[in-house]
Amino acid sequence: MKTNLWKKCLLAFGMFLFLTVLLPPVFGNTLVASASTIDENQSDIKLNVKSKSLVKESTFSLKLYNVTDSQKVSYKSGASSIATVDDTGLITAVDYGTAIITVTVKDGLKTVATLECEITVGPPALSVKLTKSELTLVAGDKTSLTAILKPNNTVEEARFWSNDSTIATVSVGGRVTAKSAGVTYVFVAIGNGKYDYCKVTVLEKADVTPTESAQ
Repeated sequence: MKTNLWKKCLLAFGMFLFLTVLLPPVFGNTLVASASTIDENQSDIKLNVKSKSLVKESTFSLKLYNVTDSQKVSYKSGASSIATVDDTGLITAVDYGTAIITVTVKDGLKTVATLECEITVGPPALSVKLTKSELTLVAGDKTSLTAILKPNNTVEEARFWSNDSTIATVSVGGRVTAKSAGVTYVFVAIGNGKYDYCKVTVLEKADVTPTESAQ
C-alpha cells in the first residue's frame, strides 16, 4: 500500500516538473522568434527625394527603396510638357514649371504604395560669386562660404571643392572644415564653366596668440 502511494507521489512530482520547468522555455522561445521575424519584415517603401529642382534639359534618377522582386513599379508625370519620366525613373526636365511625378507600386493586382515627387524646372545660373575671397581658420574650426548665383530665380546648385583636402575640406553646401596648417583654395563653379575661389589659410592652435584667438 505504501509502495503504491510512494509511486503515485513520484509520478505527480514528475508531471509538476514537466509542466512548470520544461514546457515554458519551449513556448517562450517560439514566441520570441515570431516577434523577431515580424520586426525584420516591416520596411516602408520610400523615394530618395520628395522634391527636386532641375535645370532645363538636365536629368535626375528617382530611386525606390524596400521594393521586393515580386512588386511592379510604374512612373507617371503629371505634366510631361514640363518633366518626363521613363520606366526606370529617369526624369528629364523639358520646360520651366512644376510637375508631380507619381510612383505606383503593385503586388499583383493590389496597390501597396503610391508616392509623389515634386519637380521644379528652372533656368541655369549665368554667374557665380563667393561672398569671401580669403579665410583664416584654426585647425578644427568650421565656417560656411556663401555663393551668390545670378539670375536670382536660377534653380542650379553651385559645386564646391577644395584644392587640398588635407588642409581644408568643403561640403556640397559650402561648409569649410580646417584640417591642418597650410594654405589652400576652395573653388565654386556652375555648369557653364564660370567659377570663383577663396584662399583658405589654416593655422595650428599652438601658432595662435591669445590676441588672435580673441578676434
